[in-house]
This record gives sequence, C-alpha cells and structure tokens, in this order.
Amino acid sequence: KGARPGRAVAAMPAVAAGGPALAVGNDGGEVAEAEEVDAEELLKEAGELFGELFSLGPPRDVLAGFWSGVRCAVTGIFVGLAGVVTQPIEGYRTAHWTGFFRGAAIGVGSFFFFSATGFCTGFFQLVRGIFATPAAVNAASRGLRWDGEVGVWKVPVPYSLPAEVEEVFDSHGVEEEDDDEDAPKRRAVDTFYYDQLGLAPSATQRQIRQAYFVQSKRWHPDKTQEPNAKERFQAISEAYQVLSDPGRRRTYDAQGRSASGGEGFVDARVFFSVLLGVDVLEPYIGRVRLVQLFQSVLSTVEKGDTQDLADDVDKHFLQDSERTQHQQVRRQVRLASRLASRLDDGSSEGGGASSSASFRGRALQEAREMIEKDPSVRRLLLEVGWLYESRAELYLARSASRFGSFGLQSLRLSLKNRGREAAHQARTARLTLRSVVELLKIVNEVDDTTTADESEDAELPSAITSALPTFVDTLLGLAACDINSTLDEVVRRVLADASVDIDFRLRRAARLRDLGNA
Repeated sequence: KGARPGRAVAAMPAVAAGGPALAVGNDGGEVAEAEEVDAEELLKEAGELFGELFSLGPPRDVLAGFWSGVRCAVTGIFVGLAGVVTQPIEGYRTAHWTGFFRGAAIGVGSFFFFSATGFCTGFFQLVRGIFATPAAVNAASRGLRWDGEVGVWKVPVPYSLPAEVEEVFDSHGVEEEDDDEDAPKRRAVDTFYYDQLGLAPSATQRQIRQAYFVQSKRWHPDKTQEPNAKERFQAISEAYQVLSDPGRRRTYDAQGRSASGGEGFVDARVFFSVLLGVDVLEPYIGRVRLVQLFQSVLSTVEKGDTQDLADDVDKHFLQDSERTQHQQVRRQVRLASRLASRLDDGSSEGGGASSSASFRGRALQEAREMIEKDPSVRRLLLEVGWLYESRAELYLARSASRFGSFGLQSLRLSLKNRGREAAHQARTARLTLRSVVELLKIVNEVDDTTTADESEDAELPSAITSALPTFVDTLLGLAACDINSTLDEVVRRVLADASVDIDFRLRRAARLRDLGNA
C-alpha cells in the first residue's frame, strides 16, 4: 500500500550500509538527511502494510488469540501463493522466459517469507490470547465489556438505538425523498423512456426505481435467453439514467430524447445488483459496498479516465475511508432500526408459542416470495438467515449463563460460528486467487488477439466465457463477507439497545432466531 519502488531503491543502500555515513561531498549533510528521512518513511510504510496484512490487535482471550493466529497464518499462505502465481506471469510478459524464471524465483521466495511470517505472527497472537484469558474471565464476571477497537476492558455504556438513529439522521439528513410534488402535473413531448419502463409521465421516483428493478431483472443478459435482451437492457438502463435524475428528466420531458444525454448509459449499481441478486435483499442488507465500487469504477471507464482507474479504487478503499465509514454507519443504523421495528411488531401480543409461530410463518412466506422473484438470491438469503439465527442463539446463551461469554454453551457456539466464518473466508480467498489467475489469462489472450487481429470487430477472448462462473462466485463470496460484517453490527445494535429492558431484548433475540431459521 502506497509503496514507492523508486524511493525504496534509493533508500536501501543508505539503510544497508549505515545511512548517513555514506554521504560525501559539499552537500553530504543534506543528502544524508534526505536518505535518512526516506528510510524512515519506507520503514513506516512497511509497518503499516504489515499491520494491514496481519491481525496484530490484542486478543481478548485464548479463543480470540487462536482465531487471530489462524487468520495470520492463512493470510501469509495466500499472499505467498499470490506471488507464486502472479510473479512468473508478469515476468514472462515483460522479459519472456528470462523474466519468467526470475519471477518464479521471486514468487517462491515470497511464498516462504510470507508463510513463515504468518505462522510466527499467528503463534505470537495465540500466546498473547493464552496470557490474557485469566484477566478476561475476571473482567467478564464483573460485567465489563471488551472494546475491540482499543483492546481494553471497559465499563459498559448504555447504548440506545433510537438515540443513535436521531443523531445520525438529524446530523446528516434523512433518507432520500421518493416522490415529486409536481409528478401528477408532468407532461412529456416524448414518452420513449417511460414506455421502456412501462410507466406514465406522472410516475414518481419510487415507481421509476421499482419498475427499473423489475424490467432490468427481466431483460438482464445473464437472466434471459431472449435474442434482443442486450438491446432491451441497454434501452431500459438509458431510460432509468434519465428519469431518475430530476434535471435530465425535466430536459427530456421538455425537449425529447436528443437533449437528455441519456444514450449509452448503464447503471452499474443496478447491473451488478441484478447479477448478484442483492436488489431483492436490499431491505435486509442495504446497498452492498462492492456494487457501489463497481458503479464508481465503471463510470470512470465510461468517461475515458482509465489511467486513473487504480487511483479511483484506491480512493474508495484507502484514501476515502472516513466517507466510506460514514456511509457504512448510516447503512447499519438504518438496517438496525428496520430490524428492531420488525422484531417489535406485535410484541404486545406477548411471547407465547402462538405468537412465535405466527411470526415465523410470516417470515417463511416472505422468504419464499423472495426466492420466487429471483431464485439466485437463495445463497445470500441463507447467509442472512444463518447470521440472524447464530447471533440470536449466542446472545440467548450468554444471557442464560452467569459466566456470560465464558459459559460452556457460549464457548461452543462461538467456536462453531468462528469455524464457519473462517471456512467461508478461506473459500472466498481461494476464489479470489483463482479470479486473479483467470484475469491474467484473459489479459494475455487479449494481447495475443490484438497482435493477430487489429480489427475492432474481433470477438472477445474465449477465456472470458470460461472464467465468468469463477468471477460470479468470487463476487458472491465478497458480497457475502460484506453482508456478514454489516449485519453483525446491525444485530449487535438491536440486541444491545438499552432503551428497552432485558426481557424485551430477550424476546427480540427469540424472534430474531425464528426469523433466521425461516
């Protein structure tokens, strides 16, 4: 992250040979100072990169230390494997067989280095967790809570979900308005775009979004075998790009298609939402961050700023972390408010068996309707259900034991949940590595095709077709990781809400378990 090879090469001789002692001449002092600063910055960047690759935070107890160690070891292995795979391929592209063998040597060396580093770091984390366990048991028995961000036990501060909802949305604005006040009075000189969505010119923004999701799902090239699906999907996307923007919509209504500037647009967010099936689950999971990233990246490509593509990705994942975190908090709070309202609905009926059966029946019916709308959503829906059920069972187990998190049932459930999460993360990492390999194959095939055939009508490489299932599985895995991390915070807010009493929170947990099971 942020490493500058040129500066690294310049700084390495000074670091290796003692730094400032090598500087000679009239400007020796300035050169030595510059080399020393470069070396310090290089070491600082290396430390930041190491901290991002490996889990170095203080573990709460032996279980946390064990799983932190497992993550460190797995990370080291996969980073090393990535070097083994990518270095020879990149070397061959730059210097043919000489570069291939040089890259292979570098890749093997990086594999052993990162694997050993991962195992050593993992063992270190395990030892830290073992030594921290007695203090953790003592702190938990006194009612303290573990703060993972700073790595200390703290006196719990009562959390209120309604107070956070008021703070977040009063400070930054409520959710977007859905309707236009002048929609019933709207007239259009051209109704082509409205016809694509099956709407009248008086349609509201909510109706436009709903129609777009329905039509784009029906005509998505990967969802239908109709011969004109690609053209229809393009027309639907153009219609949505114009009608969803109030300014473009007014221009279109007044002057027609030629003045609206909607030709050629594809809504990347909805494209990938439909491809992954996450649009059906949006009331439960919000807007997946991976889809938002694709929207930004593809818009950069459409503008022709491909040279800034890496910077755009870097901005979303690294440089613009504060804005991304703000959006994620809004997403979590909004989803927590919705989930709490749903779990509290009908709570006045009590927590009897009939009430529980009625709630579960409604949830099961809703799940069946979502799968009927889009069968591809089943995989992500199962992830949502598993997280709801597992977190609810863990909360109920902790509440039932006087030892809290260290009760036998709590420990068993924690071990089971972490094992499943580790297996899912390992599978996603493996798919990501396969996608990188397939992508490099596609790049090489494109280079060969371009060399052999310079015509613009050349067909896409066959590697793209064969690699598409791997890409989709990887995207689904990454989306599932984002959904799990988001809903984990959502459930934590709902079950830690001190604005209701403990009995009410226990009923929430029981209903959440029923919802996840359904």
